[in-house]
Amino acid sequence: MSLPPDPRSECPGSCIVSYLSFTCFRNAELTSLFKCKKHGYQCCAPKSLIKELHGGNSTEPILTNRNDTSHITSRPYTTPFTTSIYETTTITTTTKNPVYSKYVCGVKGTSRGPIQARSSERVARVVGGEDADANEWCWQVALINSLNQYLCGGALIGTQWVLTAAHCVTNIVRSGDAIYVRVGDHDLTRKYGSPGAQTLRVATTYIHHNHNSQTLDNDIALLKLHGQTELKDGVCLVCLPARGVSHTAGKRCTVTGYGYMGEAGPIPLRVREAEIPIVSDAECIRKVNAVTEKIFILPASSFCAGGEQGNDACQGDGGGPLVCQDDGFYELVGLVSWGFGCGRQNVPGVYVKVSSYIGWINQIISVNNL
Repeated sequence: MSLPPDPRSECPGSCIVSYLSFTCFRNAELTSLFKCKKHGYQCCAPKSLIKELHGGNSTEPILTNRNDTSHITSRPYTTPFTTSIYETTTITTTTKNPVYSKYVCGVKGTSRGPIQARSSERVARVVGGEDADANEWCWQVALINSLNQYLCGGALIGTQWVLTAAHCVTNIVRSGDAIYVRVGDHDLTRKYGSPGAQTLRVATTYIHHNHNSQTLDNDIALLKLHGQTELKDGVCLVCLPARGVSHTAGKRCTVTGYGYMGEAGPIPLRVREAEIPIVSDAECIRKVNAVTEKIFILPASSFCAGGEQGNDACQGDGGGPLVCQDDGFYELVGLVSWGFGCGRQNVPGVYVKVSSYIGWINQIISVNNL
């Protein structure tokens, strides 16, 4: 006897294994109001949509940093984590593998697993954005707290060092809670993470001494890991740019992250990518001032990118990398900082200019790289 069709709508968020005791997202919750295709999964949906289904209303401010966990519009979500390091399953292949070494940076990873999709078969999500191939952006990391909640993105710049946005870690450092970094995890929906994923505790957090949590000036932090990451397929280093270098307006670069696919979701929990243009400072100031009541002054340590419809970073991507290709290698040009909404036409996002902090980064690493 066949069961009648499920009348519920498809999950607008992410379907998660229900027995993992997740706390879901801080602005979302597990609900049975929506259906999931897989048996044993439950929908993690934004509270605003759940409220609407019950006849309520929900409004949000437009200005959002892109993942301060105390901010009303920030949407951290949980992911199972363990301090154990999982080994990648070995698959025989005749393809020449890239060299994974602490002396090599900016070389994208490859994937030999069954979840690898050919570029021509990638599924478009946010307009202009798409799912990244597994292991492709191998310097992308996820920051999580001791409650298994996803906090932000970050970039692996050394086997023991991660760059992220200061607003991602300021409150958690103040609270004294631990921060963990997950590397090599393309898909956070899996019970034990992607094969070969590693989780390391942050030993020391260096927040820039001139960081302003109100204006998000100097929105950068350097994390030293307790132990070293194993560089392999899915785990690699991104190159740092030369000190003070700026890319010309119009150059197209790639931003990656686990965050929202739009201002109201859904949340894929998988690494996604979007190609966006660098925007000149003058154009950025003009366009941002067109949508804000307060006068916007772009700090010298920040720059703008994006401004294309549906092509942008969003909530959950904060601290993540914006990389540009230079002579075949990828450089960490920016870190996702803040923006007005997500993917709005003629409204670029604001990024930390990493090249402005090379001296600061080198000084910390040279003194503490033991």
